[in-house]
Amino acid sequence: MERAPFLEVQELKETQSFPRLLRTHFPMNQLRISEKAKYIYVARNPWDTCVSCYHLIRDCPPCKFADGTFDDFLDAFIDAQVGFGDYFDHVISGYDHRRDRNVFFVTYEDLQRNKAEVVLRLAYFLGEDNGKALEENDDVFQRVLDRSTVGFMKDILRTNPKEGLKVLAKNSPHLQPATVIENQKSCGTSDVHIIRKGIVGDWKQHFTPENLEKMRATIIQRTKGSDVMDLWKHD
Repeated sequence: MERAPFLEVQELKETQSFPRLLRTHFPMNQLRISEKAKYIYVARNPWDTCVSCYHLIRDCPPCKFADGTFDDFLDAFIDAQVGFGDYFDHVISGYDHRRDRNVFFVTYEDLQRNKAEVVLRLAYFLGEDNGKALEENDDVFQRVLDRSTVGFMKDILRTNPKEGLKVLAKNSPHLQPATVIENQKSCGTSDVHIIRKGIVGDWKQHFTPENLEKMRATIIQRTKGSDVMDLWKHD
């Protein structure tokens, strides 16, 4: 978290060197967009996003949703009561910037289908030297691909909730100590995996016909006037 702090939970230090890497869950319409910065936005289809968030929140003790059902979670997801607001507003905020010169917009599904191509495009987006370095060195390119697999990242991107809260408390002065202590009490000793399966289409194991109809109606309502869902018309 110190190498790539989250804007929403950590304060940025004036002493941090440039260039620097920042992460956020905020939608792009809540960011102060700078022409000097480069932005990477990864969008995932709403069905898999809902399932992924459901498992993450259910397995995170401070969220107190261990006994929650997927039906309950879907209702909260549709009502924008999960995470950082409405999913559709969030994705549209990134989609509307997809043609900006300093924005790299990609779907998770494209990344899974054509990882080598996407990684190379991303490298060139970050700087021509980066792109050439990958094209001219097969070993480096392969190492990047190997270390961006679901299996590799699943092994390293896991956290013990208690330790995670300690890190947040250390790097987030605005968090109230009492809140941190209370959340630590509810944490177990087991690690929480940030990454679960990382596959496309796992939603088919969770959504009932009734769930799908709810989501379909929500998509029609929330994306009216936008062609954002064309991103997944073939998925």
